[in-house]
Parts: sequence; structure tokens; C-alpha cells
Amino acid sequence: MFMVQSGGSSSNPKRKASYVEKSLGIIAAHPYISAFIVCIAAGLMFFGSIDNMATYTPAVLGLLSCCASALIINHICNKHKKSFYISLALTLSATFLCLGAAWWFRNTHHKLIMLFCFGCLFILGMYFTFFTSKFKRRFNSLLIIGISFMVKLIYVLGTSMYTRQHDVGDLGGRDDIFSGHLGYITYLFHNHHLYDGDYREYMQYCHPPLHHTICAVWIKLLNVLFHIDIQKGAESAQFLSLFYSMAILITAYKIFRYFGLDGKALYIPLLITAFHPCFIFLSALLNNDPLAWALVMGAVYCTLKWYRDPDMKNIIKIALCVGLGMMAKLSAALAAPSIAAVFIIVFFRSFRTSWKKLLGQFIAFGAVCFPLGMWFPLRGYIRWNIPLTYVQELPEMPQSIKGISFIERITDFSPVQLERVFENWLWYDETGAARSFNEHNPLIAILKNSVFSEHITENDFRDYSFMLNVCTALFWLAAVLAAVAFVLMIVYIFRKCAADRVHKLFLVSFHLILIANLYILSKNYPMVCSMNFRYLMPTVITGALFLGFAQISLNKSDKPPAKAVSLSLFVLTAAFAVMSSLVYFISAITT
Repeated sequence: MFMVQSGGSSSNPKRKASYVEKSLGIIAAHPYISAFIVCIAAGLMFFGSIDNMATYTPAVLGLLSCCASALIINHICNKHKKSFYISLALTLSATFLCLGAAWWFRNTHHKLIMLFCFGCLFILGMYFTFFTSKFKRRFNSLLIIGISFMVKLIYVLGTSMYTRQHDVGDLGGRDDIFSGHLGYITYLFHNHHLYDGDYREYMQYCHPPLHHTICAVWIKLLNVLFHIDIQKGAESAQFLSLFYSMAILITAYKIFRYFGLDGKALYIPLLITAFHPCFIFLSALLNNDPLAWALVMGAVYCTLKWYRDPDMKNIIKIALCVGLGMMAKLSAALAAPSIAAVFIIVFFRSFRTSWKKLLGQFIAFGAVCFPLGMWFPLRGYIRWNIPLTYVQELPEMPQSIKGISFIERITDFSPVQLERVFENWLWYDETGAARSFNEHNPLIAILKNSVFSEHITENDFRDYSFMLNVCTALFWLAAVLAAVAFVLMIVYIFRKCAADRVHKLFLVSFHLILIANLYILSKNYPMVCSMNFRYLMPTVITGALFLGFAQISLNKSDKPPAKAVSLSLFVLTAAFAVMSSLVYFISAITT
């Protein structure tokens, strides 16, 4: 059907345009479902790793490439009024090439590179073939999102469940209880219930179980339907995180559009969000961060919608996002103060006309959010007297920075800390001599691991020495963009932009609460791992939004300096996206 409608008579261009519009409309109307289908389809072809590729995957990719080639050739030939025989000949030639490429893909040792090239060619082919200026924004946005998906997919396929992870532990058996997120997941997989004891004795069991339960169910489904063993099933759970990462990007796009961003004002923040290293890194994590942040960003967007249209439907969506976010990770509650501020402002603004209606909504919010978010910590408090805000205690480790006072840590900007763009950790050589030092300034630490996490170092690029220069440029460019975004956030608190005062209060307070929480965490838990950008990931989106506001202001000016700044900002953002993709692509193929 798709090929027939797309390849109709050239005398009927409206039919082709209407089909493009319909296809884009379906994706726009159901972006999360579309992303979920794509991620799950990829998951069922690779099961979490390029080494776990199913036997049918080359055939599926070959068939997909044949269909795409036929569609593109058919459309171009009709557009240029070429004969049926020319179209048929080109289609047959493309089919042979695609089938040959599928056979090569099955036998090559460079599957990740081939898959990336295939995905990008597919996306670019569809983009340039069917692009129409009428849907310019949608086409450009889908191009950015599509290429971002390919970068994340390659990173997931090249990153095992034990590589560049946080506290994953190991897979447990039916009778063996292992610590870590993988141990937690496999305990649920085998036993079908929560650990029925004081969970403080097992690392990571203190987290609410939403993420771990979803992973356990996913592994069980693969086990029952495809006879996949638990090892491959757990590896494949990374595709859930890939979906959560893409859901964050979709929500960010919705937030940018909520404020009317378009053109470069939209593409700059979208590029930053789509290709920011933290979200590429997030897409392969097997802990509960990806799901928690996806739900938190859902709560942010739904709060903006509720502010514009304060009805019961929107507030229930906020309650579900916050409640389920807390059921994935309690720190999702950090969004609550900013959301509460919006509730209070709207309540007092509309007190005379709508106080009963709003009060009913707030009661409904609490009735949904509180049980979802608090049942697990309340269970621990009632049964084992575990504090509601319990945080896992860490043993004494070489990464401890207790010997440096907090004031000294936050005020120390000595140049030695920036001699490497990768995070510094104290380690000991074979003679027992101490090497390097522990990162201790929270600001410097989060700037470094926002780009390279805790795990990427010079060792990842031993075969690509030029990448060290790329990494250095990427770090400093990321630092400059972050600094500019933060300054613009402060500036636009006092200047007019697409956000009103309540919007600004909501977004800026949320941004600052996350930063304050990290500094408090760093003070209370003086370890290098407590200064990690994974606790701040939404700040990428809030910061990028204000870069979009600045771009709107620059677009309104006809002065050459403003145009130069606008173009420079776009070029720097594009360079950031390219370098970020390259770093994580190389990291994936060399793992």
C-alpha cells in the first residue's frame, strides 16, 4: 500500500503530499509508541549486543533496505517522469546490491560500522527523497532524532551490561542473592516478589522496584517467547533504557515546541539534547536512572501543559509521572517543589473563580502520586525501621575525599585539575605507589563526567590517537555551551522571552534544585562517585531551552553581529553533536 500510494501518477502530486502528511501525522501523534516499536524491533534483532544478533537479522535488514530503495526509486522516477522500465531496472539493481550488502553484513567483523552506515543512509535517503518545505520542521527534527537514535543504538550494541555501568553487580540465581541492579532484577525474575527482609544488607535493593520489575518482566517474556537465556535477556534490557533515552528526547522536543521554538531556535537545543554525551551514555545504563529521568521530564512537560490548561486530565498525568518516577527512584521527587510552586501560583491567581475545582485536582493529585511514590519507603520504615530517605551506605574506598574540606573542594580551581579532560581517580600501581588523585571539585567533576562519564579515558582511544584532540575540543566546547546556557538562564530571568514569569520560576528553580542537591550529596557523601552528572541530566534540557530563547532574540535582529553570533552558535552546536557522536561511536566499536 505504501509503495502504491507513494508511487502514483505524477499528475497527482496532492496524493503523494497527503500521504507524506499522513505518515508524519501518525508519528507526530504517537511519538512515544513509534519510538517504542523501533526500539523493541531493534531489541528483537540484536538482544542487547551485536554479538547476540539473531540469525534472521541480516534478512530483515536486507528486506528493509530493498523496500526503502524501491520506494525511493519509484518516487524519484515518478517525480522526473521516467518510464516504468527505467524504474524497474533501477529497482532490480538496487535489490541485488541490498541483498549483497545483507550477505556481507552477516559475515563481516565490522557489523557496527555497517549497521550505522545502513541506518544513516536509510534516514538520509528518506529525508532527501520526501522532503517538502511544507513540513520542513518535522523533517529536520526527525532527521536529528533519527541520527541520534543510530548513535545511541550503536553505543548500546557495543556496550555490554558490565561495561561503563553504575553499580550493576552480577546476575543472581534462584537460590543466590547478589547485590547490585542486576542482582535485584534477577531476584525478581526468579522469585516473582520483593526481597522479604531488611534490604540494607544488599546493595541497590533500597531502590523502589519499578525499573527492576519491568526489566525482570522483559527478561521473562524473552525467555518464554524466544527461549532466550537470562544472560542475553539481561543484556537485552538495555533496549528499555534506549527507549527511555529516546522518550526524554521526544519530551524535550515537546517542551521546545511548547514555547514556540522553530528554525535554528529549535534545532540548536534539539541538537544539544539529541547528541549530548550524557543521554548517549544513559541509553545503555541498566540502573534506574533512565526510567526515572524519562518520567521526571514527562512531569515537567505535563506541568507546563497544566499551567496552560489546568484540568483534571493534565494533573493526573503529572501525578502519574511523579509517582511512577519515585517508584523508579526516589530522587524523582526533586521535581516536586517546582511543580508545587506552579500549583500554588495558579491556585491563588484563580482563587475566586476556580478554587473548588483546583482543590479537587490537588486532592486527586495526592491520591495518585503519594501511594505510587511512597509505598516502598513506607514499607521499609514500617517493617524494618528504615528511614524514608535512606541512602545506601558506602564502604571506605580509595575514591574517598574526606580529607579535603567541602569549602576547600568547591573553591579549588587549580589548573592541575584540568590537565586531563577525563575524570581523575586515585589508583595504585603494582608497587603500591599512589598514582593520580581523586577529583574533588564538584563543578569540574560534573563538567568532565557529563561528557565522558566516569569510565571513558585515554585507554579507549589507544588505536585512535587523534581522538584525544577530539575529546579535548569536545570537553571545552561542552563547557562553553554549558556556561553560556547558564548565563542566558540568569539573563532571561529579567528579560522578556517566550516564557513568562511562572515558566521561568518553574524551570529555573528545577534546574537550581538539581544542582543544589548534587552539592549537598557531595558534601554528605564525600566520594568521587557522588559528583556525577547523572544526577543532573535534565539540566541539559533546561539550559538548552534558554539557548533557544537567545536564538529567537538573535533572529529578530538584522544587524550583522547578531547574525554572526547566531550562525556561530549553530555551527558550534553542530560541531558538538558530531564530536560527541564520534567519541561514543569509537568507544562502542573498540569495547
